[in-house]
Amino acid sequence: MTERPNAHAVLKAHDAEVYEALAAPEVFADLFNGSLFAGTQVIRPEMLSQINEKALAGEEGLDKRRLITYRIRDSSRSCGFSEGLLQVMLGVEGQRMADYGMPVRMLMYDAIAYARQVKALSKRNRREKRLRRGAEFLSGIKKEDRLIPVLSLVFYYGEDQDWDGALSLHDMLEFPEELKAYQKYFSDYRINLVSSRTVNSGSFHTGLREVFELLKVMGDKEGLQRLLEEQREHYSRLDLERGELIACFLDIKLPAVGRGTQTGKAKGKEKVDMCTAIQELIREGEEKGERKGKRKMAENVLKELFNRGFSAEEGAAVTCLELREVQSLFAQWHPGGGDSLTSAGDSMSCHEQI
Repeated sequence: MTERPNAHAVLKAHDAEVYEALAAPEVFADLFNGSLFAGTQVIRPEMLSQINEKALAGEEGLDKRRLITYRIRDSSRSCGFSEGLLQVMLGVEGQRMADYGMPVRMLMYDAIAYARQVKALSKRNRREKRLRRGAEFLSGIKKEDRLIPVLSLVFYYGEDQDWDGALSLHDMLEFPEELKAYQKYFSDYRINLVSSRTVNSGSFHTGLREVFELLKVMGDKEGLQRLLEEQREHYSRLDLERGELIACFLDIKLPAVGRGTQTGKAKGKEKVDMCTAIQELIREGEEKGERKGKRKMAENVLKELFNRGFSAEEGAAVTCLELREVQSLFAQWHPGGGDSLTSAGDSMSCHEQI
């Protein structure tokens, strides 16, 4: 009898969909407010003006990944920044897997953003003949010129929420013992890592709240089921927009949409039953785990038959695998055989006999 695995929901998290979701001003602002400002609405969606940074990496010779960047522009002074900091460049780098060079990568992104500002200032100053002779003329910028601060986040949405990569440049450097005492003189750079382990999900006001709640228990079937039991009423009547954001991160099909109650704030709002949808996802994960278990058992049986000199035809008859699959396995196990294994996936027909 096959042991039932401790299955859990499988993250989909296709980068293109995640970036599209995060690029929405209300979600982008909520990510910063919830992760850095404990939910205080320091950044409002209407304050944001998106900067096209798609070519950022390519132009500078870095790997061509998209960095979502917004500039804060607000003349009302009603935001949480002081008057001198009303312009801030905010960047989000999404990560599905830990990048062990992330501090260096984010340092380069930030440095490029500042270098671009210096270049733009220099170009404007020379065009408008604002530079005095000497240091100003050589550097291209005036002593009183100031750059727009750059604030970057690394949003980690991988299935294993325990980031095991470096959090700072110093974490990546190898300091000999004789230099340890002087480590403080070497410039450091820390990343702002955002994951379900570093934030309070209650600090978010968009569907990011549910995303972080679910990310925290994705690898724990019992924890996930406990969360759904405790918040069944909430997840069974979730706002459609929140459900769509969850769907960006989970391999989940949104259920049929129903209209909300016609009273109070819920009037006319579309609701989705994410509780049932996630339970279905758990069930599919269990079935997939069982299929993998049976496949592994079949391969173990075949390996034993191969070692005993049985033919591929005999192995196929015993395990109910297709002959071509068994031949592929035998070829791999044979000395000097093929280097690759053909994956049968879900093509098994009668593994239940094993």
